[in-house]
Amino acid sequence: MKAMILGFAAVIAIAVVAWAGLTAWDFSAADRTASNGAVRLGEAGPENAGSPTETEAAE
Repeated sequence: MKAMILGFAAVIAIAVVAWAGLTAWDFSAADRTASNGAVRLGEAGPENAGSPTETEAAE
């Protein structure tokens, strides 16, 4: 039981340190692979792109 709790604590500590470090160094997908404008966030693009509408699916 003690080993499991220690393992959970270690995983949490690693996750927090990794998040803080990557945030402090501005390491994100937008910064490393593309310009900020090219990264899709939220509901970008045409609505339901690539999926048929209900009337098209019924035909």
